[in-house]
Amino acid sequence: MKNPLLLIVILILPLWSLNSACAKDTFSNDFGLWTAINVYAPITEKVQTRFQISPRWLDNATDFNQFILHGLLGYKFNEHFSFYQGHAWSTLYIPNFTREQRPYQEAIISHNVDKLCFEHRFRFEERFLQGVDGVALRGRYRLKGIYPLDKNKKWSLVLFDELFINFNSPNDGPEPGIDQNRIYAGINRKFNENISADLGYQLQHRHFPGPKVETLNHFVFFYLNFFLPPIVKN
Repeated sequence: MKNPLLLIVILILPLWSLNSACAKDTFSNDFGLWTAINVYAPITEKVQTRFQISPRWLDNATDFNQFILHGLLGYKFNEHFSFYQGHAWSTLYIPNFTREQRPYQEAIISHNVDKLCFEHRFRFEERFLQGVDGVALRGRYRLKGIYPLDKNKKWSLVLFDELFINFNSPNDGPEPGIDQNRIYAGINRKFNENISADLGYQLQHRHFPGPKVETLNHFVFFYLNFFLPPIVKN
């Protein structure tokens, strides 16, 4: 593959439908900032751990809206498949303060097409939401593509599309069906073997059943990534 055109077509095609949706009066819009620090800290070459600290802002990036902590423990079966058990602790501040405990399981499958790397992430979440009687079950699928822009792979184009689907309807909880969709386009800069950064743009379409106003949120993404060596070497 001599250019990232295939990646762009596959991952950005859903934007066509969202562009037409933007013209509807039933949508509200907001702008925000999502930041995160990701730490990859493997115990061995096979046993993997990951941690994430993620503060987020809304209302034109002026109001602190959400804070999420992630921790994952997993096993890397080979260079193409890994499985993780994770837990997220999330707090929301707008419009009211609410908490969420979210255990989840995820499988990551990756493969290459010439220079282009595809990553499929399947995640199943058990959401314990404040004020909701029961457990809300949600599935997520993310298709991600990474295309190096130089020979040393210091710069890469990163695109992804992620779909969220609610599977049940606990009392006062989310309705079953499509919950949201996220489309992202950005650049990854690899500084060395241990540090990289991501900067990009994400369009989030949040779906609400019935007559509720749906939202199209625009986010600037900035992530710092740290890759630590294995604690136990083979």
